[in-house]
Amino acid sequence: MEYVNLGKTGLKISEYCIGADNFGGQTNAEDSLRIMSAAFDGGVNFIDTANSYTDGLSEENVGRFTKTRRSEVVLATKGKSQVGPNPNDVGVNKKYVMQAIDDSLKRLGTDYVDLYQIHAPDLTTPIEETVEAYNDVVRSGKARYIGVSNFSGPQLAEALWAQDKNGFSKFNSVQPRYNLLYREAERELFPLCQEEGVGAMVYSPQAGGFLLGKHRNFKEESSSGGRFSGDFRAANFYKNTYWNEATFDAMEKFIAVTEKYGVSPMALALKWARTHPVVSACIVGARTLEQLQQNLVAWEEDVPNEAINDAAAISDHLWDTAPWKPQMHSAPRTSAVAAKA
Repeated sequence: MEYVNLGKTGLKISEYCIGADNFGGQTNAEDSLRIMSAAFDGGVNFIDTANSYTDGLSEENVGRFTKTRRSEVVLATKGKSQVGPNPNDVGVNKKYVMQAIDDSLKRLGTDYVDLYQIHAPDLTTPIEETVEAYNDVVRSGKARYIGVSNFSGPQLAEALWAQDKNGFSKFNSVQPRYNLLYREAERELFPLCQEEGVGAMVYSPQAGGFLLGKHRNFKEESSSGGRFSGDFRAANFYKNTYWNEATFDAMEKFIAVTEKYGVSPMALALKWARTHPVVSACIVGARTLEQLQQNLVAWEEDVPNEAINDAAAISDHLWDTAPWKPQMHSAPRTSAVAAKA
């Protein structure tokens, strides 16, 4: 396992980051602990969760694991999502942020996180208020570093400008969806990250398992246990992205490349995502211990450059024929005004 700096910070993270969004949901508490233990035995030191994952159970499960090994864990969590019925139970205004970090720390059983992130943009709150709130989180000692998730390039630029203008702690990381079938981050986000020294920790590097060939010939997911199945909260998000003829065709060509070079689809998908110079880490989820073990083996698999280049050509063709649409995780700013009116 290799360790790298997160962006231009001095924080050393494993390139492999455990995605904890299943813990407490599709993965029970006991299996969650087994997965994290096996990952750390394999050299991983980085875990990413969020206050909304499995309604807080993910953070609780992560907290049980890190309780006796806090100093060796690089712990990241996120806030922004709806956590209750009240108007300020969602967003990144000051009230939400300060309550959310305290609630996350309580569930995690720690007095600080290494990285605290905005889960998605909040277009109803001025960016100046948000960056001040996140600066307060750092100054209070509740987070060592801060970052954003699901931001576009212009949104990150606006946030960095506001932080620089006010002398606030700056965002050190971004967390975009990024894989061979979805490269939207390359348009504007990654160039800005490279210029500003912001590290990317990318999620869905295997396209939620789609690149592994699990759904060949439009095969539906089982009713439970996968990214495209009904018991996964974001199933429609995944289907809306990948469930179309052009993407299925690209996946079949990708599988053919893995067969040509004798590498596993897991290994090629992960290696391709890691080759971008902005990418500090890949967030890799695992529902079972077996999946985690398979991912760790694939992570160390030798993948020839020719395979990476052939896979990139498939991705380039998909871009030319069926361009990706930007991720939309927030309602337009005008909708909040309309709702108020």
